[in-house]
Amino acid sequence: MAARVADTGGRLQMSADWDNVRSRWESIRQAVDGAYPAPGDGSSLGKGRVGLAKNPVAITGEAGAGKTVLYNALAQAIKTGDGDSTRSPDSEKHRTVFRSGSRRAQASVVVIPGQASQERELALSATMGGTASPQGIIHVVCWGHNRTWAASGRRAIEQTLRAQNPDFDEESVRAWHLRKEVEDFRDLCERITEQRAAKRLRWMLIAVTKCDLYWDRIDLARDHYIPGGAVPESEFCTLLRDLADETSIRLAVLPMSSRLIRHQFLPRLRPRLFQLDDEQLGILRSHFNSALGGLLAERGSEE
Repeated sequence: MAARVADTGGRLQMSADWDNVRSRWESIRQAVDGAYPAPGDGSSLGKGRVGLAKNPVAITGEAGAGKTVLYNALAQAIKTGDGDSTRSPDSEKHRTVFRSGSRRAQASVVVIPGQASQERELALSATMGGTASPQGIIHVVCWGHNRTWAASGRRAIEQTLRAQNPDFDEESVRAWHLRKEVEDFRDLCERITEQRAAKRLRWMLIAVTKCDLYWDRIDLARDHYIPGGAVPESEFCTLLRDLADETSIRLAVLPMSSRLIRHQFLPRLRPRLFQLDDEQLGILRSHFNSALGGLLAERGSEE
């Protein structure tokens, strides 16, 4: 089955392969690097009105990937230089209105906790099951640049990696997070394809966040998340291909940075600094908002 994919302007089209997904990623990269301007539609999220919201959306992903920060960026609730976000042990529910030019689409947004817990399982079951399932999923990944909130968690990672290699480096930490990230995505895909959860699901947007930290290797991140590049393909690409083959949901994979940050994989490792500026951050947000607005508006027009 061909995958239906969304372009950066939100328009939808069929694709027999992943060339269109990759070309849209490339157009954003070129825009950030100064080759093309950003969309100028002023997309934003605002507070929704009381009442039943259309377009239920779930934001999923591993702990520390930046789900809440992404939502706040879409809602324009944070600015560059804000302090780091806090851990969210419970699901967060928001009712918003997405404005994209003259288009408006009301949405109910649930941010699912990332850390493995009873709260996460309950939130996933409640959000993905039955007639209350989302019509869209924003799945947040960060190419292994997750923040580990608890000191005990950081110690556990360090002990595990040191047992494998006393001279472990940041790439070892990143690989550790990437393994957990693919396990999390596999669980989500199995809920959709095997457990028949999210029966009303129409689209999924893979948000590759924190890319300001690895813009010098952004092509490697693209190949990790979008099929049709690296050989052999990553496990994530294999899962995404299978999801496209087994469903008819619309798919998009876009780079994104919610804010410019300083990241430290573990206390003993040297921090990694952001590589973009505020203007480039705004370009990433504009393209992401434009694609998301198109997905929401398209679904709204079908009801």
